[in-house]
Amino acid sequence: MANPAAGTVSREIFSSETVFTNELERVFAPSWAFVGHTSQFAADGDYVLSRVGQESVIVVRESGGAINVLLNSCRHRGMPVCRYDAGNASAFTCSYHAWSYDLEGALTGVPRLNDAYHGELDRSQWGLVKARVAIFYGSIWASFDQTAPDFGAFLGDMAYYIRDLMQSPDGEDDGYEVIGGILKWRMPCNWKFGAENFAGDHYHNYSHRSVDRLNISLSGKPARHPLAAIQTPYKFLNIAHPGGHTVRANLYEALAGYQSMWGEEPEVDAYFRAAHERRQKRLGERARLVSRGGVVFPNMHYNTGGRSTIGIWVPVSAAETEVWRWLFVPREAPQIVKDTLRHFYLRYVGPAGMTEQDDMENWSAAQRGTSGVTARKFPFNFQLNINAAQRAWPEAWLGADAMVTAGVSEHNQRSFYTRWNDLMSA
Repeated sequence: MANPAAGTVSREIFSSETVFTNELERVFAPSWAFVGHTSQFAADGDYVLSRVGQESVIVVRESGGAINVLLNSCRHRGMPVCRYDAGNASAFTCSYHAWSYDLEGALTGVPRLNDAYHGELDRSQWGLVKARVAIFYGSIWASFDQTAPDFGAFLGDMAYYIRDLMQSPDGEDDGYEVIGGILKWRMPCNWKFGAENFAGDHYHNYSHRSVDRLNISLSGKPARHPLAAIQTPYKFLNIAHPGGHTVRANLYEALAGYQSMWGEEPEVDAYFRAAHERRQKRLGERARLVSRGGVVFPNMHYNTGGRSTIGIWVPVSAAETEVWRWLFVPREAPQIVKDTLRHFYLRYVGPAGMTEQDDMENWSAAQRGTSGVTARKFPFNFQLNINAAQRAWPEAWLGADAMVTAGVSEHNQRSFYTRWNDLMSA
């Protein structure tokens, strides 16, 4: 169905419910899922609902500060034990038969335990299903597959880029916080359209020409994102990792002084100028590489370069996807910086965001092009620069196992579908 080596992918994998069902078992179940960020849990008992594949999960801080990820499904009849998107709780109680669970998922309350169960119910065996949890520079990940590799092995060399993603503009580790709630909306398209776009599609600017003309980034340049203001020569890199993870990045020829990215907001620009200088001191030559976005396989995706957001493509059906988007601001930044970024994000992302509206229109239209009796007989083409030279990084700190191509290419998309193909064929 997918033949990345030849640069073709069957349209059927975007429209077949049989393929979709198999993906849930073979692609999503063995993977680690992004479920939130530690800044969302300031106090014991703080929780948010998130998703692992299609599954609703409770991400909660227990007494003492540890983070648990619990399947939001009562062990008695499967009802959700938490119905609110976020809040603070000391326990979770099913509204059907009132089975109650503590913040670690243990079953603590069962009505008529003695007179109806006669004291024979072993509550220790009937707690909420608990996921494995990994916390990486503030990002929280979960897996219900007890046989899957640990998170470090799953991430591999992509760890460098996720660490970079979670660094504030001055290069401080775990320097971001989530602002506001989580944006959520649905799109009438398969989840892979968004995933492959974030994986490596940086050549669809034609779709965003109207947004670029509006200069929603406040850079003073006709562009939709702040990086457009930087004039230092660079190579655009497509970086693909063996696990299907991908990165889009600018590698600048040399370290350079700050170039105004928020010229229409002087206070904000001053903050980013100082942050730029501190980042170069912290990272040295590594500061030449500026990530623009990417994908942690299969469905976590992110944008950077002045617009730090993380999202997940939640699979609903072969032709429908729910999008969840977390918005980040530098934790130690002045309030005016946080407010400016929040306003910028609302213009850029989400169902009302001018950039994301373009993407949703593209993907929903492409979805309609996968289901026709005639159209679905013909594969999609992924041959852009298929013979481009690929090389491993000469600098080990950028990922010894990563393969890189420079310039416009569908190398990352082919890598994404190679990993997809391997799992679906297993």
